Amino acid sequence: MPLYLIEIALQIACVIHIIKTGRNYLWLTAVIFLPLVGMAAYFLAEILPALSGSYRTRRLAGAALGQIDRGRGVRQRVQALDMADTIENRRRLAEEYQALGQYDEALALYERSLTGIHADDPTLLLGVARAAFGLRDGQRAVEALDHLRAANPDFQSTEGHLLYAKSLEAVGRRDEALAEYAALVEYAPGEEARCRYALLLQSRGEVEPARALFAEILERARLGTGRYRTTEREWIEIARRSIPA
Repeated sequence: MPLYLIEIALQIACVIHIIKTGRNYLWLTAVIFLPLVGMAAYFLAEILPALSGSYRTRRLAGAALGQIDRGRGVRQRVQALDMADTIENRRRLAEEYQALGQYDEALALYERSLTGIHADDPTLLLGVARAAFGLRDGQRAVEALDHLRAANPDFQSTEGHLLYAKSLEAVGRRDEALAEYAALVEYAPGEEARCRYALLLQSRGEVEPARALFAEILERARLGTGRYRTTEREWIEIARRSIPA
């Protein structure tokens, strides 16, 4: 059977499935006007979760639908906040804004929430730092994370630690950033911390230690899975470019 007939048959099957099961009608638009991408997203988002029932697969569902309607999460969270103006609803809306790169809106919501018993909330403070860094306000990010650490000495967050190192570097506190990166490479997953550490060393003229770190990134990529190489592609490519052939 010709491939285009198979594609049409699959489209029809998806359309029937969407209508019969009462799925979000945005899927109809995706399947009809973006057939290959739409059908793949529909399979990942709606059919596969029903087969596996796994949490990870259900998260793929939200991501796939979010790519089709990127404002959907914000609209849902705005409605929830209109119904109940709670700290949790503000936080969730702020996260949706951040996912869309709307850091001004996210920062305003986080800062509005840092009052009373929530003034030292580590999740909110981390959100402030994340949004401020997105706005390239490294100083505000550092201040939020210093506040977090002082008020919550037992709070642990690899993301927060990496964000602190990046923010210190952004405001020119390079020696402190270097120490934070050095600590991060001992436990942080992925290659970002290692790569940023190597880049900072390189910028300070410490060529050989930087080269060793770049080589380690490339070796880990060689031994890692295809998925790992895809996830860490940005940092692997930087490492590859940073070591002369």
